[in-house]
Amino acid sequence: MLPNSPATTYEPNGTAMDITIATLKRHKVAVLSAVTSPYSNGPIDGVNRLIKSLKRSCFGFKNQLNFFKRIYQITA
Repeated sequence: MLPNSPATTYEPNGTAMDITIATLKRHKVAVLSAVTSPYSNGPIDGVNRLIKSLKRSCFGFKNQLNFFKRIYQITA
């Protein structure tokens, strides 16, 4: 972590923050990697959200091929 970050200067005092700071310390490498990495799963999550909303609006399609065509239309 950073030299003067709360995770390095925090002193436990019996609150829920103790668990949060312990988790940050335990996963320090992964947290720093996620913050410094240029990659994100945001675009994939956006496509998944579109498909889920399409599934709700296309409930009852008799032909599954039409549903797949709609997925291709909104994700292309």
